[in-house]
Amino acid sequence: MTTSSKPTASSAQPPASVSTEAIAAEVDSLWRLFESRRTVEFGWRQQQLRGVRSFFEENSDRIVAALSDDLGKPPFEAFSSDVGAVCAEVTLLLRHLPKLMRPRKVPTPALNQPATSWVYPEPVGPVLTLPAWNYPFGLAFLPVVGALAAGNPVVLKPSEMTPRSAEVMLDYLTRYVDAEAVKVFEGGPECAEALLEQNFGHIHYTGSAVVGRLVMAAAAKNLTPVTLELGGKNPAYVHASANLEVAARRILWGRMMNAGQVCLSPDYVLVDEAVSSKFLDAIKQAATQFYGRDPQSNPDFARIVNHRHFDRIVSLMDGAGDILVGGETDREARYIAPTVLTNVDDGHAIMHEEIFGPVLPVRTVSGPHEAITFMRGHPSPLAVYVFAHDRATAEHVLADTTSGSAVVNHVFTHAFNPHLPFGGVGDSGMGRYTGLSSFDCFSNMKAVMKTGSFPDISALYPPYTDWKLKLVRRILK
Repeated sequence: MTTSSKPTASSAQPPASVSTEAIAAEVDSLWRLFESRRTVEFGWRQQQLRGVRSFFEENSDRIVAALSDDLGKPPFEAFSSDVGAVCAEVTLLLRHLPKLMRPRKVPTPALNQPATSWVYPEPVGPVLTLPAWNYPFGLAFLPVVGALAAGNPVVLKPSEMTPRSAEVMLDYLTRYVDAEAVKVFEGGPECAEALLEQNFGHIHYTGSAVVGRLVMAAAAKNLTPVTLELGGKNPAYVHASANLEVAARRILWGRMMNAGQVCLSPDYVLVDEAVSSKFLDAIKQAATQFYGRDPQSNPDFARIVNHRHFDRIVSLMDGAGDILVGGETDREARYIAPTVLTNVDDGHAIMHEEIFGPVLPVRTVSGPHEAITFMRGHPSPLAVYVFAHDRATAEHVLADTTSGSAVVNHVFTHAFNPHLPFGGVGDSGMGRYTGLSSFDCFSNMKAVMKTGSFPDISALYPPYTDWKLKLVRRILK
C-alpha cells in the first residue's frame, strides 16, 4: 500500500475551465505587448530569467512537495530534474545572453562583394508551451526560459494530470516575472484545444506522437512553427565487449528513474547472446542494490501518475514474457515494481508501444548486425544507447541507425550537456531546444546583407548580352 508521503494526486478537483473568448483576449494582449517592443529589450529578458530562477530558488521545497504529491518523486530526482536543471539552464542563458542577442557575422562570397552578411536573431512573438506531466516543472520551464531569453511573451499550459504542480505555477510564478507577458492557463484538453486555435509565434509541445500530430495540424492553420518532443521506444544495445556490471546499473537506473516515466529512458535491451546470462545476473543484482527486497517501501522509487496509466502498463505486461525481476503491482498505490522481462515475443505489444513505466524487456541477439536490423525495423527513437568498448562496433551502430540522439556507454547523459541540441526525428519529434539551442529555437534568424551604393555593377542589369552570360558562367562554377 502507498505511504502517507505518496498521496494520490488523482483525488484533486478538476481545474476550472477557461472560455475560448477569454483565452483569445489574453493572447491578443500578448501580441499587443509584443508589438510594443518591451520584450525585445535586454533588460527585460534578463529580468525575466532572474525572476524564473528566484521562483525556483524560493519555492524549491514547495515544488518538491508538489512533485511528491503528483508522482511520488523522491526528493533527489525532483530537485535534480525539475529544479536544478532549470536553474542551471537560466544561469547558462544569462551568461551567454549578450552574445546570443548580437547579430552574427557570416562570410560573404565574392559574387556579392563589396558587402557584409549577418544573421540577426529576432523574437517570433508569443510562444505557447504545452509540457508533459512526467517532469511538470522541467519540461515546462526549459522551453519557457528559452522563449523568454529570445524576447518572447509566453503562454504556459501545465498538464492537468499533475494538479499540485500546476497549482504551484498558477499561484506563484507571476509574482516573479512580468505578469503581462507570462500567462499560465490551468485546464484540461479543452483548454489546450482553445489555445491551439489562437495564433502564436511558436508552439512547443512535449508528449505523445498521437497528440503531436493534432498539435501540428492545429498549428498549420496559422502556419505556426512547432517543436515537437515525442519520445518513442529507445533501444539499448549491449555488446559482448561492454562492461556488463556498469551497463546493467546504468540501464536499470535510466529505466527506473521516475518509475520509468521518462521520454529518454531505455525502453528495451538487446544484448549479445554470448553474454546475456552474465548481463541478466548483473541487472538482478543492481535491482536489489538500488531498491532492496521491498521496492514498494523504498522512498527512492516513484509512482505511476494515475490509474489510467497504471492499467495501460499492466495490460502491456500481460503475457509479455518471463519475469526475471519484480512483476508486483498495487493499483490503489499506483505502484508497479521495477520489472525486468526476458524471452519476450517480438510480436507482443510491449515491443511496439512505448511502455513509459518501470518495465524493461530484454531480448538476446546474435551480434550487432541483428541488433541494428531490429532497431531499423522500428520508428526512429528519441535516443539510441550503445554499450560497447569495441570502438568499431559502437561506430557501426551509430552510423547505421537513426535517432534524435545517441549515447555510448551511458543513458541520457547527453541531456545534461547544454552544448548539445535536444530533440527527436521522425515519430520521435522535430526541432531542437535546451541549452544554447533554445535561444535559436524561439528566434527568427533573419538573414541580412549590407552593401553600399557604389560600385553599381552594370553586369547585373538588362540587356543580358553574351559577355554578361559568359561572366556569370565563369563566376558561378
